[in-house]
Amino acid sequence: MRVMTATAPELQGNPRKRRAILEAATTVFLREGFSRASIDAIAAGAKVSKQTVYNHFGDKNGLFMAVTDAVQDEAVARIMELMDTAFPDPAALTDPADLRQALIDLTREWIRAVHTGRLVDLRKLVDSEAEHHPDLRQRWFSNGPGRTYPRLNRLLTELVRAGLLDVPADVMAAPDLLAHQLTATTGTDIRHIGPDMDFEAEFDKRVTRGVDFFLRAYGPR
Repeated sequence: MRVMTATAPELQGNPRKRRAILEAATTVFLREGFSRASIDAIAAGAKVSKQTVYNHFGDKNGLFMAVTDAVQDEAVARIMELMDTAFPDPAALTDPADLRQALIDLTREWIRAVHTGRLVDLRKLVDSEAEHHPDLRQRWFSNGPGRTYPRLNRLLTELVRAGLLDVPADVMAAPDLLAHQLTATTGTDIRHIGPDMDFEAEFDKRVTRGVDFFLRAYGPR
């Protein structure tokens, strides 16, 4: 397999066919892995010709890059919406219980977008390929956490400035540390929910536990 250092140039084409190819490619890559995935299977799943796939994405490397970008873009868009439009104005969060609930709601949807579903499976595939091509991990980070963590850190900084959180200066000085502390530990905890457990009940319990831990550390004194 060639080193995946850049996406092959995409040619102009039918947007509907492009979306169909991306959906089919996502399914095939996740089912077969990168090496075993074939353009024939992807073209068949998208109901297009192999040449159409090549016309849109250049080669299998370019298609895989486009798939990872598309899946991440979908999750990032959802997360940005949560912060930009769904999260309350800090001025309205005068009751600590309201702040707690707002953080639980945000963290629940963040974790659902990032730590469940096909994004998780795709990340595993990226990790397996990145053993041979380390640039893949950097691309994944730049397209995902590299966009969402700074925005979440800005939101949490707004809460600090509004007096709703009490965060030491050294923590504030570390880039994206607050964002990481609110989401990463809980995300890891979610992945430990066993197949014999009630997933939704455990999911909510662990998200709430993570937010409460965060507030014990940084809630106003």
